[in-house]
Formats: sequence, C-alpha cells, structure tokens
Amino acid sequence: MLQRVAAIQSGPAIRQFCSLVAARRDRTTDMGLFQTQSQGVERAMELWRSLRLITDKSALNNFTSRLVQYQMALAVDNTKQGRIRADPVEINKMMDKFGFSASDRTKFQHQVTQGRFWRLVCGHFPGLLCLIPFKSAKPYCLSGRDYLSMRGGELERFAQLVNTPFVERICQACEALIDMVLGVKDDMMFKWEKEHPALLSWDKSLSDDILLSLLQPHEFCEENQYDDDEFPDWAKPTGWPDEWPWKANPLAIVPTDRQCDFCPESRCQCLYTRLVKRRPRIKSWGSLGFGLQAVASREGEVAYRKGEVMGQICGKIVPSGTYPHNSSWVMDMHRPDIDGEPVVCQIYVAGPSNSFIHLNHHCRASARVRPLRVSGHWICGIEAVRDIRHGEQITVNFGKRFLRNQGLRCECEACRESL
Repeated sequence: MLQRVAAIQSGPAIRQFCSLVAARRDRTTDMGLFQTQSQGVERAMELWRSLRLITDKSALNNFTSRLVQYQMALAVDNTKQGRIRADPVEINKMMDKFGFSASDRTKFQHQVTQGRFWRLVCGHFPGLLCLIPFKSAKPYCLSGRDYLSMRGGELERFAQLVNTPFVERICQACEALIDMVLGVKDDMMFKWEKEHPALLSWDKSLSDDILLSLLQPHEFCEENQYDDDEFPDWAKPTGWPDEWPWKANPLAIVPTDRQCDFCPESRCQCLYTRLVKRRPRIKSWGSLGFGLQAVASREGEVAYRKGEVMGQICGKIVPSGTYPHNSSWVMDMHRPDIDGEPVVCQIYVAGPSNSFIHLNHHCRASARVRPLRVSGHWICGIEAVRDIRHGEQITVNFGKRFLRNQGLRCECEACRESL
C-alpha cells in the first residue's frame, strides 16, 4: 500500500503529468474526443464511440482512455436518480440511436465498470488519473492495474494515506489539466512550461513549495480586473471629458452612452453570452513558440466565421505609462468614444490573464485586435478577419514597429517568402 501512495507523489509521477501537458501542446494532437454537449447515457455513448478510435498506447492515449472511462461512469451514474442501476430502457434506446449491436452493450458496460473503478480509486482526487503510472517501471514497478485491483479496506486505507496537503496541491494542477481537456476551462499555460521547462525530465530535488508552485497553471481571469484602491493617485487620463466622473474605471462607459456593440440594452450579459464559446487551444508552433489553435467540432469545419469576436485579451487595469508601451506584457487601451482616441490605461497581462495573451504575430493575420463596447465596458476584443478553420493558428498583426521595439523579427511565412 505504501508503495502505491509513494508512487503517485514521486518524481516519475510528476514527470508523467508534465509529459501529458507537453503532448497536448503538440498541434497534431486533437483532443476533440470530449467535444460533446450531451448529457447522461447519450454523453457516455458518444465518449465510448470516440474511445474506440484510439489505437496506439502512448501515454496521452492511456490517460485519455482513463479519463473517458471515468467520464462515462460519471455520466451514466448521474442518471440513476436514487436507483441502484442506470435505466436499462434508456441505455437500449441510446444503443439503437447510435446503431450499436447487442454485443456492443457488453463492451460498453465493461468501459463503464472500469470507469467506476477509477472513480473509487480517485475518490476526492480525480487528478490521480494523471499520476497513477501507465506502465510498470522502476523504482515502484506499479501500473494502473495495481490500483484498480484494490477493494474494500484497501481503498479506504489508500484514500486516507493520499489525503494530504501535498497530494491535494499536485492534484489541483492535474485537475486543471483535466478541466482544460474537457473544455470546462480555458486553456492556460502551466508555470513550469516557461519558468522551468526542464521539469519535464528533471531528476533532481526541488523544495516542495517551489515544485507545487511550478506545477500550477498561470492565474486566470475572465474579464479585466480593476482595483480602485491600488492606485490612489491615479491622474485623470489625457482628454478625459470634464463631465465624466473621475476617479473611475477608465474602461467603464458612462450610463448615457451606448453600452454594448452587440445589443441596444442598457444592462446585458453579452460579455458572457455573445463571445464565441469554442475555446482555442495553446499549442507549440516551432520557432514562433506557443500560440493559439482554432477549435471546431471536427476536422475541416470553420471554427470562427469572419466578423465573429472569439474573445478578449484581459488582465489587470493599470494607469497608462505604468509599463513601457512596447512591453510584451501590456496592451495600451484607447477610448474611441473620446476625441483623439487617447490611451486611458494599460492592461497588464503578466499576472492573471487568459489564453489570448499567447496570440502570435503574422503579417497576413487571421484576426485583429479591436476595442469593443461590451456589457458597459470597453474591451480588447479579438475579431476574425476571415473564416478560420479547425486546427489553424489564430494570429494578429501587431505591426513591425512593435516587433522591432522588442528586438524581434517577423518569422511569418509572408516575410520569409519575401526574403
């Protein structure tokens, strides 16, 4: 038992988790397996149908199989509504809908049973799916089978031994990855990917505090963060109309003006309902580093139509001039509704932010950065300038001057073709 507990918080387990993150960054890796909005038995059937497409035994596919089984069991068991078993009539109806044979039901039930075992093993920590060894190797010589074989008192003892702050923090990172794979949360970078990429093959010791911090994802925010108390001496921006109140959120729209470019309402939820829900993925793009990949339901489909606003760059709102304007960690925000369109603040993205900070430059970009009024505030919107298909990189044209100011040279295909 102690071997099982030690293995899931060991160096090999940490490297296994990091390898899953790295494999997911490969832009040929398609995690569309979980792109389903259905619920209950129907969701379980769709997941199982996708699971049968997995043929090789890579670490990522081993993890995917575990996660699919876990999600299948969760979907089916959530339909029990107090019954001991899921409704067989509903299962048969879904089998007929998907055209599965009678023999397929036995195979389907086997996958659900495996998923239930995974749920028992993981208990309160579904992140253990990322940490339990995929294959037997030294020094612990354990694999998933050794965990799935636990029953009764063994499961209770295991649950007690792994219920520690250290395991909980590791599992928080693993569960963040799971949520990204499932599409529950936006894709985010994990801190180790930029601060300590050697962690992928690291075989030396790190303090627990440093290790646990590196494993966590970059802090996320869904909208711009404004703290009225952080900058008590914030001067009124140049050109700020005398009739507008100050001190105020510099991106807030005065009540008498139009509040939203998506609707005519004075109060709305367009910030949460009108931006495209399909979240892009963070992928590795060779010499360009990390960038964003468009995601549709399946290969060949259009992910974002021309004119669609797919999201916004967001972060902390700070006074203009707080950071150099050519820093890669800030966006100068102009107000088109003020004469001269002055810069009224900066958006600082090195702290809490979202995946759109990973947009790469391209001279023939597929999207553009555009200030928009949404739900009573100006945002730094990302709008498609043409149809963008599944798997394509989402790019914007930041301008050659911006690149030069940072000591960078454009690496896009358009510039390479002109050399």
